[in-house]
Amino acid sequence: MAKKILIVECEETLRININHYLAAQGFDTECRTGNENIVSLLEHQTFDVLIDCMCAGNEDGLDLLRHVRKVSPSTAVIVTTDKGSMDSAIKAFRTGACDYLIKPFQLEELKQKIENICHLSMISGQNIALRSEIRKRHDSSNIIGKSRAMIDLMKKVEKIAQCHSNVLITGETGTGKELVARAIHDLSPNHDSVFIPLNVAAIPENLVESHFFGHVRGAFSGADRAREGIFRAASGGTLFLDEIGEMALAIQPKLLRALEEKEILPLGSDVPLKVNARVITATHRNLERMVEANTFRQDLLFRLNVVNIHIPPLRERREDIPLLARHFISRHCRELGKPVFDIDHVAMQNLVDHDWSKGNIRELSNAIERAVIMCESGTLNLDDLLTNVKGNKTPPANLQSAAEKFEAGYIQSVLESVNGRRELAAKKLGISLATLYRCIKKHRQIDPECCTSCSKVSTSTDLSGGAGFQQTGFSPPG
Repeated sequence: MAKKILIVECEETLRININHYLAAQGFDTECRTGNENIVSLLEHQTFDVLIDCMCAGNEDGLDLLRHVRKVSPSTAVIVTTDKGSMDSAIKAFRTGACDYLIKPFQLEELKQKIENICHLSMISGQNIALRSEIRKRHDSSNIIGKSRAMIDLMKKVEKIAQCHSNVLITGETGTGKELVARAIHDLSPNHDSVFIPLNVAAIPENLVESHFFGHVRGAFSGADRAREGIFRAASGGTLFLDEIGEMALAIQPKLLRALEEKEILPLGSDVPLKVNARVITATHRNLERMVEANTFRQDLLFRLNVVNIHIPPLRERREDIPLLARHFISRHCRELGKPVFDIDHVAMQNLVDHDWSKGNIRELSNAIERAVIMCESGTLNLDDLLTNVKGNKTPPANLQSAAEKFEAGYIQSVLESVNGRRELAAKKLGISLATLYRCIKKHRQIDPECCTSCSKVSTSTDLSGGAGFQQTGFSPPG
């Protein structure tokens, strides 16, 4: 679509020349003189660029610019001015003009400025849309989990997000530490600023300091250009340092200073630089034991662990597994171009019973992806699961636990057989509807929405790389 250009020029010859030239270049142009009332036009039409005449003594051009800023902030303004009216051009810049031209000027130069502005506007629009989409996909209110542990965790995340304190996230591999860090950032007042994740374990020890604090040109062999470092890059936003327990002891004092003094010293520089990034760290290690073993500094741990969030392993919130499983089925079916599958009760029960200690949610996602690939019918069953998932059950602690487990599984299978219709299920079970509701509330691993299969699961793309929480309806238990 052709870009719309509004030309406001008091000199008739120049106005006509600009109009003819830009129209010939494919722009959609409209002309007005400086004396015409343009206010109503701007209120009813949107223009990409306004060419505003700012001649000597012409305050109307400045008034027009102020009005454009109010009614059409997306319209970029190029000011044209005489050599003797540079003061007006300066005022125009302070009011919000994007660029200026001094008369007389080449029409080719005007065209180049318009194209540059339109290109920057397109990039800015794409950036805003991308940020909006990322926030939508990481909406913390849609994190999967109906377990009490997850509800408590999300309440804590929402509270922590409003302050600027450092946060330490702990939990086993694959529990979703980066996704929780992103949720904190997205709920914070700085959610429009950058979120920069960095895996400390992935950086060679001799490059950590340069990655963190930057360097000046010539600071070391091969430093042919300056580097700002992630602390400066994340200034005003959030810096997420994953696997902080892998940081070398020699670098830890420098990180401590950056946290305490809010300033860094780039390699090769004598001038410290102020930084203002919120720091969130994560680890699967026990940092207290590392302190005792003299492999992690106590003072650094104090500074990092202002607020702690511990993410429970999947085996401690088994009631979330059916929700997660159905989400992953929907996601992997979509990615593999297959129709959305259902999953039978026996296969689901095996997923609930499995230990998941090797990779937690990441391990569950991989198991579901493999099952979706292998499935030849419309329903995932036990044969589609990995061998190490099938039959890997933790025996009940006692007879009562075994009886409760059987009761929950039996109620689930009956619900599935009647497509989730609870009145019919209660009749088949020989109990009242009120008793069935009490059983569903008691056995939280029962999925009362089994009849809907994956239909309620969000189709948003997972950006967590398979680790951490996947996003769909987060709701408290009934």
